[in-house]
Amino acid sequence: MQKIQLSLQKRTIDAYFFEASSNQIRPAIIFLPDLSGIQKTTIKSAEILCSDGDYHVIIPDLYSGGSSLRKYCMQFLMSSIARNNEANNNAPLDEFFEIIEAVKSLDLIDENNLGVVGQCLTGGFVLHAALRPEVKAPVVFHHSLGMKGSGMPKSCSSLIDKKVQGHFAYVDAFCPVWKVRQLETELNGNLETHWYNLPHGIPHLFFNTAQGQKAFESMSAFFQEQLQ
Repeated sequence: MQKIQLSLQKRTIDAYFFEASSNQIRPAIIFLPDLSGIQKTTIKSAEILCSDGDYHVIIPDLYSGGSSLRKYCMQFLMSSIARNNEANNNAPLDEFFEIIEAVKSLDLIDENNLGVVGQCLTGGFVLHAALRPEVKAPVVFHHSLGMKGSGMPKSCSSLIDKKVQGHFAYVDAFCPVWKVRQLETELNGNLETHWYNLPHGIPHLFFNTAQGQKAFESMSAFFQEQLQ
């Protein structure tokens, strides 16, 4: 693992780069943390995906580059466009797309084979990323934003033509069951749903509960299927 920097339009952020064992051009997985930032579980997840799947894995530190938890989250809280996960004039989403482009420019990255993981605050990014041709394996854990309907504008969700893997809790105030059911309808069979009797924050439980381990294994299998 090495610490690198990704140059974006308005700032340069830190990221953790886990290089595939083959040291060759390989698919890459962009693993976004949630509101709590990068945790030990995030690092362990990247290490396992990198070694077992022979992928490059990049964890962007969204709270670096002159930002902070409060400063970053204010982009969502003060903007109805960001809160509702809209496609246009959405500063956090636009910056995430810049992160994708920065990752694609890295050495050894197969820029046409990317996986993306988002959770809670960053989960909505994954749904928009699923519209990009290079994102072959989008994985979302309980997207808390957008706050209307399915969490994604219908004008966007109707365009998704690839499988999206989703992980959700049966009881979740931030991402209730009805929201997921609406997303299933809008994606017209393209949402592969996995349900758990776990609290919000499933990726934090990957390695200390049986259901958390199952979630990790399902995600890993999805990458194996979708990333060539």
